[in-house]
Amino acid sequence: MNYFDLFPDVELPSFSDKRNSSKDFIKVKNLFKRGKVREDFFQNITAFYRYTIEGDDRPDNVAHKVYENQNLDWVVLIANNIINIRDEWPMSQYDFQRYLDNKYDSVQLSQIHHYETTEIRNPDDKLLLQSGLTVDADFTFSYSHGENIYNINKVTSVSNFQHEINKNESKRSIYLVRPEYVPIVINDMREIMTYTDSSQYINRKLKKGDNLRVLEPR
Repeated sequence: MNYFDLFPDVELPSFSDKRNSSKDFIKVKNLFKRGKVREDFFQNITAFYRYTIEGDDRPDNVAHKVYENQNLDWVVLIANNIINIRDEWPMSQYDFQRYLDNKYDSVQLSQIHHYETTEIRNPDDKLLLQSGLTVDADFTFSYSHGENIYNINKVTSVSNFQHEINKNESKRSIYLVRPEYVPIVINDMREIMTYTDSSQYINRKLKKGDNLRVLEPR
């Protein structure tokens, strides 16, 4: 089922040419509506599982692999509250290279973006500091063990290039609705994409607007 097949319609005044007046209406999809997975669904840990996006896979590729239906790409997106695919989905290799070329020159790519901690454990192998925390270049971690005091200045530099790779790769880990729960999500969407009784109400899938009203999600 295509995502926009679920959207309700709205009749709006047509001003496409001089022959039309404010009394002429056209029917269009109400794109101000927006579906989402209901909150109690997220509390059911058995309804989701973690998934890693592979290579240049798009949402429709993932939907085809998992649900055997590429038109359920919207289920993949709303399960992760993804609105802007351009910013919230990992870029393809081609797009990623274009992004780097537009943002950096060859010198800037190798420059340091930030510094991160390295893992520190005491002589008893107890974890004291985790790796990957953003810190200053002169960051020093101090701790005592027995009668000894240790001052450790050991950080790792992260270049602009590596930072961009890490940022893009971090978007590969998503959650998917298990296939057996997808019919529930679809039924919920059908219910969300309906209208309640109002002055503009015609039926559950259609309402009438006018040039003085601003469409709002309902």
